[in-house]
Amino acid sequence: MSGFTRRQFMRSASLMGLAAFSAPLVATPAWVTGKPRFISYPFTLGVASGDPLATGFVIWTRLAPDPLDVGAIGHEPIPVAYQVAEDEGFKKIVKKGSAVAYPENAHAVHVDVGGLAPGRPYYYRFRAGDEVSPTGRARTLPAFMTPVDRFRFAFCSCQNYTEGYFKAYRDMVAQDAELIVHLGDYIYERSYSAPLRRTPVAEANDLDSYRAMHAAYKLDSDLQAAHAHTSWLFTWDDHEVANDYAADQGQFFEDSKEFLKRRAAAYKAYYEHLPLRRAAAPIGADATIFGRTSIGNLLEINMLDTRQYRTDQPCQTPEEGGWQLIDGKCADRFDPARTILGEEQEKWLLGGMGRAGAKWNVMAQGMLFSKHDYKPGEGELIGSEYWDGYTVSRDRVLKMFEDRQVSNPVIIGGDVHANYVCDVKQDFDNPESKTIASEFVATSITSGNWYWQRNMPSIPENPHIKLYEGRHRGYTLVDVNRRRWTADLRTVGDVMDPELKAETLKTFVIEDGVPGPQET
Repeated sequence: MSGFTRRQFMRSASLMGLAAFSAPLVATPAWVTGKPRFISYPFTLGVASGDPLATGFVIWTRLAPDPLDVGAIGHEPIPVAYQVAEDEGFKKIVKKGSAVAYPENAHAVHVDVGGLAPGRPYYYRFRAGDEVSPTGRARTLPAFMTPVDRFRFAFCSCQNYTEGYFKAYRDMVAQDAELIVHLGDYIYERSYSAPLRRTPVAEANDLDSYRAMHAAYKLDSDLQAAHAHTSWLFTWDDHEVANDYAADQGQFFEDSKEFLKRRAAAYKAYYEHLPLRRAAAPIGADATIFGRTSIGNLLEINMLDTRQYRTDQPCQTPEEGGWQLIDGKCADRFDPARTILGEEQEKWLLGGMGRAGAKWNVMAQGMLFSKHDYKPGEGELIGSEYWDGYTVSRDRVLKMFEDRQVSNPVIIGGDVHANYVCDVKQDFDNPESKTIASEFVATSITSGNWYWQRNMPSIPENPHIKLYEGRHRGYTLVDVNRRRWTADLRTVGDVMDPELKAETLKTFVIEDGVPGPQET
């Protein structure tokens, strides 16, 4: 590609691919007329696939010749053709058709592709007018409860565009993760200090500004490459809307009706920019994104939403809500009426996790689940926003693990910009109590950790925490087979430097039937 700009290369690729789209499109509505022409290449935000099943997946793109100006493409609906093939050269096309990119949805396209064979990769691309998108690769999952010997996936969170390059995704592609699980903070609603890259708005608070923020993030080449590499699963945390929000409550006690307008805009922009199923499309300020994914008989992943339904954080000060270090004796923590999941989602989780009989059962969400007492010596300080602030909700999950004898329960999380590896205890206040699950929290893609040094003296107070490390950025790579779960804590070097220097910081394993990670 020497001498070519990225745009010239993509333009050349689109022209070379036109012949493959010579077959007529599936009929589009009669009122969608004419052949669209664009001021510039319309697929600047790339392509993506998500929410994989054994029979298919969702493929996504958004027409955005000027990604930061949603009006640059005009205000008419545009037909978009798509192809899905068994091979990268599109010689064996198995699905094709067209969808309509509507202006009210920022000209985003979500296609639910079905009727495919399980457990294999497929290739897909889009066309609008004479322009052809980059090619993406998606994967169907092994059929439900069919024998699966091994699977490799990555999980990650917290990618602040302004604080560094998203080069951790370059390593995920190099490691050939079959699935990428994103656990929240896909965007940050504010620019914060912007030490490396600037975002187009200082703070997103309406639909146009959230769209602009998502578009800026999507322009990162490593993020685009990872989306094109394989299929993803998603949940959100706080920064997709606003820092430390809880249901309809903002950090600074904003009027709840006004905050829900902001949440509605944020949820809509989130849906418009990710390969999510139609069932996840928001209705006003509400959206259902929790769900369960099975990889044959080997692995079940329960994706949770720990933001939309939660009771507001406990024992807040009158001046500020959200995350705080609070006294462990805070009475709100133990109120059975308080919840982190909400009644419907908790009922769904407790009623279904592990029932299918998979060998490994994952609870994927955005928080630290295990207890962390941040105060050395007498007394306790806990993080109000984590499961520590919702102890009754946590106890019900622990009871479910035990009562149902869930096979190999593993909790994965994000948010804290640090690696945690924990024994999940029956009673966190008793180090001798039974270990009933394992926990891994991934460090951030780029977001900094300002509290690692402050928090380190507290680790001896928490013997169930086998590792706490906040100095590195990266993600967690998991290889799982029928005998062992192996987690590599991958780090990527200085995120202010675009050069990738990836390595494994530590490796932990869980043996089948023996809860608790062990360092190798």
